[in-house]
Amino acid sequence: MDETTKKIVKYAGFGFVQGLAIGLTSAFCWHRYMKRLPDQLLSELKRLFLQEGPIEGAWIESSPRLTTFRNERRVVYVGGITRKENDELVQYQFIFDAKDKELLELEQVK
Repeated sequence: MDETTKKIVKYAGFGFVQGLAIGLTSAFCWHRYMKRLPDQLLSELKRLFLQEGPIEGAWIESSPRLTTFRNERRVVYVGGITRKENDELVQYQFIFDAKDKELLELEQVK
């Protein structure tokens, strides 16, 4: 190999390793963010419910699911909250949009 080819191979290898390192770091950070997101959404909804009274229990799925909501395909988190109202346990189910972090639906489970 001549000197020019060696330099090209050297810098191409360096670029490849650098790109791989940036890609792995980005994937790791994205994964950590997505693991915390459901807990953040649940905490926000619990905070709103606590303004009206105590909560007996709350949950949210840790993995988003693909669903159709109002004729639109969305990636969502599903969860629920239980609290006492008039000395009876009342359950609510909610759906959060994983991308926009928007509360799409909150309904009482009958």
